[in-house]
This record gives sequence, structure tokens and C-alpha cells, in this order.
Amino acid sequence: MWLGHFIRAALLIFLAVNLYAVTLRVFPVPTTILMVQRGVGGDEIKREWVPLEEMSPHIVEAVMAGEDSRFCDHKGIDWEAIEQAFESNQAGGRRRGGSTITQQTAKNVFFWNGGGYWRKAGEAWFASLIDFTWGKSRVMEVYLNVAEWGNGVFGIEAAAQTRFGKAAKDLSQQEAALLAAVLPSPNKWRLDPPSEFVQKRAGILRQRMKVIQNSAYADCITGLAPRKMTPPRVTNKDPAPVDKESEATLEEVLSAAEDSLKEKENEMIENEPKPKPDELPPVDPSTIPHEPDTVPPTPSPEFPDNMPQEVPAETPPTEIPHPDGL
Repeated sequence: MWLGHFIRAALLIFLAVNLYAVTLRVFPVPTTILMVQRGVGGDEIKREWVPLEEMSPHIVEAVMAGEDSRFCDHKGIDWEAIEQAFESNQAGGRRRGGSTITQQTAKNVFFWNGGGYWRKAGEAWFASLIDFTWGKSRVMEVYLNVAEWGNGVFGIEAAAQTRFGKAAKDLSQQEAALLAAVLPSPNKWRLDPPSEFVQKRAGILRQRMKVIQNSAYADCITGLAPRKMTPPRVTNKDPAPVDKESEATLEEVLSAAEDSLKEKENEMIENEPKPKPDELPPVDPSTIPHEPDTVPPTPSPEFPDNMPQEVPAETPPTEIPHPDGL
């Protein structure tokens, strides 16, 4: 009897959560479990929801370059990336993750940090669901509005205002790269000021952003603010012919850049300077007490004070007397 009630209750909860997920295609996400945890922990929650058209295109390219370069190609789960991560982890290298931006969005909206395989299974289900019902543009919009950029700082608008004092739509390419550089560990890597590690990682992301800008990798995302383009210089020369095979090589370039990014990240993490221990203040040698070179003998209480402590040894004769006295 109780088993039937349990199954019906579980089905109702499942349907309610899925219905809630579908309604988020239109309505902003009211809050997340992580936001509640941060608020209970005493952090001031900074958050302001902004639509995708009020975000700089650079931040979209930056998070794709750093988190999920094949965002437009998969259906919520990148099985190729998961296979590569599994092979790398089995080989004993630094652990790599295969989560897509869609999976991270599902985790941030419906789940919490940690949870093991049960949470991963639910994350995979909702990633497939929102990719199908929301579409790529909405997934990216929600992701950039709920991602954490430091304790209590949620969403790209709050991050841009807090870190750079400007709106998300005004972020430059370098500022977007810096924000994406700390996104994997925003509570550890800082932007005020950015460390050498963060600056190097942002430089790598800018190189990968150029590949995304010059290709069709972000074409699935619509509604972005228009990019501020520099007018081309007019010359009398005929335009150079377009290489039709260049589009085919972009995938190879991006894949190689992704592997290079992981290798450089591992190298930079290993070479990241460790904090130095607190140094002891210098000590003045004149203030160090010294023990006396000699310690005067202490008279024994069994003998009078005027009795010498040591008896001098007799001086041996210089000549040995003959036994006959001669």
C-alpha cells in the first residue's frame, strides 16, 4: 500500500519539476539552490536578470571558448567530450570534465554542487530536456544569468558591475575573457587584480574566441547585441579569393586549440606560485644570551668549604733509584 503511494508521489514530483522546467523557457529563473545556500551562509546575493540582447557578444564567445566550444553541435550532452575525459582520467592524467554549458545550466537551475552519480543522471535528463524545449539561445541566456562569479555574485550583469563597473552589454573582449577565465573556479581565482595564471588563461581564451568569431560555431545563438565592427579599409585591390576548404579546417583548429588549452591549464596550475610562509623577523645577535665559557665548581656539602676540591698529583722523580741503593 505504502509503495503505491510512494510511486504516485514520486511521479507527481517528477511531472511538476518537468513542468517547471518547461515554463522557464519564458519566465526568468526565480532562484537556485546555490543562491539559497550562499544567502544562508551570510553572503550578500548580487543578481540582476538581463536578456541575451543586453549582453556583449564577447561574453558568449568567451564562455564557449572556455567551457563548451561545440555548444551548437550537441543535443545537450557532448558524448565525444565525455569519452575524451574518460580516456584522459583512465590514463592517470589530471582529471577532466566533460560537462557542457547545457549540463551546467541544468545543474545550476535544478540541482546543487556535489551529489555523485544520482545528480549526474538527473543533470543529463534535464540537459536533454531543456536543449529540446528551450533552444540554444535560451539555454545560453539562462546560463549567463545564473552562473556564479564569486561568493554571492550571480549572473553576467552583476559580475560586470561588480568587477568592472559597467553593464554586461559594454564588456570588451579582454574583460569577457577574464570573466570566462575564472568561471571554472570563481571562488578561488580572482579578478581584483587578476593573477598571472588568470591573465595567461584569458590570453588563451582570446585566441580561441577568434576562431569562434571567424567561423559558424556560434550561429545557433540568436538575439545577441550587434557587434561593434570596425569599418573595413577601402583599397583598389581586388578582394582575395575565399578558400572554400577553410571552413573544414576550422573544426580541426578548434579541436587542437581545445587540447592545447587543457595542456596549458594543467601546466599553469602546476607552475602557479605557492604562497610563501610567513617570514620570521630578523634577530639582533647582541640580544641573544650566551652561556659562560666556564662553570665554577660547586663545593660538595660533605667537605668543609676551605678544603680544596682537587688534590694535585705528585711530580714523578726524574731518576729511578737503583734497588741496591747504588
